[in-house]
Amino acid sequence: MQKQKTQTYKDSHNLEERKKRVQEQLAKYPEMIPIIVEKIPGCKLPQLQKVKFLVNSSFSFNEFKNTIKKKLNLDEKTSTLFMYCGKSLMNEHDKLRNIYDQYKDPDDGFLYLQYADAETFGF
Repeated sequence: MQKQKTQTYKDSHNLEERKKRVQEQLAKYPEMIPIIVEKIPGCKLPQLQKVKFLVNSSFSFNEFKNTIKKKLNLDEKTSTLFMYCGKSLMNEHDKLRNIYDQYKDPDDGFLYLQYADAETFGF
């Protein structure tokens, strides 16, 4: 039995559509950060109902991560959730604005984050 590959946001939306969406959101809400959050393949955590978020740029990464934990029905204080961009783990105290400026996708402008549990991450 072959494992079915989960389609990513980039796979299901073409570049022009993604760029247009980011430009519209930033024009309407310049203080907000457009973020896509997707589960790492093989992760045992549930899939988010929605992967696209528009988040205030003054939030710390930890505040946003706690929002994701709530959406996954994980306990904020005891559950371990790893989130990263590419191969970089995010500093939980950084403001989303700084993370966005450093890690946003150069082609479409979204900040792409992935999440995993400790087992998937290798602990």
